[in-house]
Amino acid sequence: MERIGNYVSGSWVNGDGEELIAYNAINGSEIASLSSAGLDYASILDYGRKVGGPALRKLTFQERGRM
Repeated sequence: MERIGNYVSGSWVNGDGEELIAYNAINGSEIASLSSAGLDYASILDYGRKVGGPALRKLTFQERGRM
């Protein structure tokens, strides 16, 4: 089964364990697992405040619409 990662602080990382199973909406089969357990949320918020926020604030309204 595929493992879905989390895009955190500029890179893809996997959480610990298996918190959720994603199912195919048509036939109900399991398609992937994902987890955010064990991620360092304090550093994620710090990255967002120092890197992500300033980068978004530099964009104009038109550029945001193209994202």
